[in-house]
Amino acid sequence: MYEVLGEFGRRIAERSAALVLLPGLVFTAALTVAATVRQRHWADTGLLWRRLAEFPQAGAAAHAGAGSTRTATLLLGVAAVSVGASVLARAVGRVWEVFLLGRWPGLLRPLATRATGRRRRAWERCDEAYEQARAAGEGAERLGELAAVRNRIGLVAPRRPTRTGDRLLAAATRVYLQYALDLGVAWPRLWLLLPESTRTPLTEARQHLDEATVAGGWAVLYTALGVVWWPSTLVGIATGIAAWRRCGMTAAAYAELVEAAVDVHHAELLDRFDEETRPIRPGRGAALTEMFRKGA
Repeated sequence: MYEVLGEFGRRIAERSAALVLLPGLVFTAALTVAATVRQRHWADTGLLWRRLAEFPQAGAAAHAGAGSTRTATLLLGVAAVSVGASVLARAVGRVWEVFLLGRWPGLLRPLATRATGRRRRAWERCDEAYEQARAAGEGAERLGELAAVRNRIGLVAPRRPTRTGDRLLAAATRVYLQYALDLGVAWPRLWLLLPESTRTPLTEARQHLDEATVAGGWAVLYTALGVVWWPSTLVGIATGIAAWRRCGMTAAAYAELVEAAVDVHHAELLDRFDEETRPIRPGRGAALTEMFRKGA
C-alpha cells in the first residue's frame, strides 16, 4: 500500500511540475528578459548576459557571507513567480474558455447574436441543399459531400457564435433528439454506471480540453508582455492560434466520447429506472428526464 501511495504521489508531483511549474518557469524567464532588455534593446543578448552576471555580484557584495541563503531566497522567489503566473494563466484560461464556447457576456451579446445568426443561416443553406439532393435521389457519394460541408459548420443547427461551443452543445442536442433524454440531468446518473474503461478516456479527454484552455491563458499573458518586450507578442499570437485549434480538436473529441458513452450505456441507465425489461419503451427517456429534473 505504501508503495502504491508513493507511486501515486510521484505521478501527481510530475504532472503538477509539467502543467504548473514548468510553463511558469518559462514565462518567468521571458519576464526576466523583458524587464532586462525592454523594447529599445530587444535583441541585445550582450546586455542581457551582462545584467544577469551583475545581479549575483551585486547580491554578494550586499550580503557577504550569506550566499546560500541568498540563493535559496532567489530560488523561492522564482518558484513563487512561476506558480503565480500559472495561477493567473489558469484564471485567464477560464475567460478564454467562455469566449471559446460562445458564452459571450454583456456588451458582446449583440455581436454573439449576429455571429450565431450568420452561422445558422449558412448551416440552413447547406442543410437545404442536402435535403434537396436526397429528395432528388442523389447518390451516397454526393450526399456525403453535402453532409460534410454542413457538418463542418455544425452537426445541428448552430446556437452559439463559435464552432467549438456548438460542437459541445450538439452532443446534448443529438442525445435528446435520439433518446428524448436530457443529458444535463441524466449524465451524473449515467456516470455512476460507466465502467472504468469508459471513464478513463472521458476523463483524459476533458483534461486535454482544460489544458488547451490554459494554453489560451498563456497566450494572453505572453501577448500582454509584448507591451514591455515586443517579441513576446509573436509568441503569444502563435500560442493563441495553436491553443484555439487545439481547443477545437479536443472539444470535438470530448463531445464524440460523451455521445459514444450514451449510445453504448444508455440502456443500462434506462433499465435501472425501468421496471420493464428490454426492449426499452419509446418515450421512456422523456419520463426519466422529468424524474431526474424533480420539477426543476
